[in-house]
Amino acid sequence: MRLFKTILAIFTLTIGISGTAFAAVGPTEYLKSLDSEMKPLLVKAEQNKTKILKIVKKMLDFDRLCKDSLGKHWETRTAEQQTDFSKTLTALIEKNILQRLKDTKSSEIVYESEKVKGDKATVVTIVTDNSGARPVDVEIAYTMEKKGNKWIVVDMKTDGISLVSNYRSQFNNLIEKEGWDQMMKKMKDKLAE
Repeated sequence: MRLFKTILAIFTLTIGISGTAFAAVGPTEYLKSLDSEMKPLLVKAEQNKTKILKIVKKMLDFDRLCKDSLGKHWETRTAEQQTDFSKTLTALIEKNILQRLKDTKSSEIVYESEKVKGDKATVVTIVTDNSGARPVDVEIAYTMEKKGNKWIVVDMKTDGISLVSNYRSQFNNLIEKEGWDQMMKKMKDKLAE
């Protein structure tokens, strides 16, 4: 769970969006522009929660994240269950992002590399957390796809660990050990805390 919280805290560093079309902008430039738009909001994060969540929803492909996170169990669920799961997971991610915003103010991002193949890209960044006694570097690799005229993040690997794979493993274990209803109850209980 600590890894999940770290991923979410770092994730908030590089998300933001403007109304500008990014048809001619590569994925690295796109992420840099998102970062520059998010940073001013983090100064007064509490007051900017609504704007931040709007940015997150435009930047991250939540539908894809929810479907991929459920893996093989997605197709076995009814449309109502899929919708309920997606709404609950999206709300949990948003809640955790808002709770962790204060942890991102002293971090810096260096864009290391970019690989583009057609409509798919990977952008590798190094995020340095300067909040502790010593700086801590974390590698974040963004898996991106082009949707229409903009790039969108469909997964992130933090020091080699995929957010989607991490979710899939957790949900698969819960479903197999405790069942669908119990997993949903745990998610909703966590949301209500």
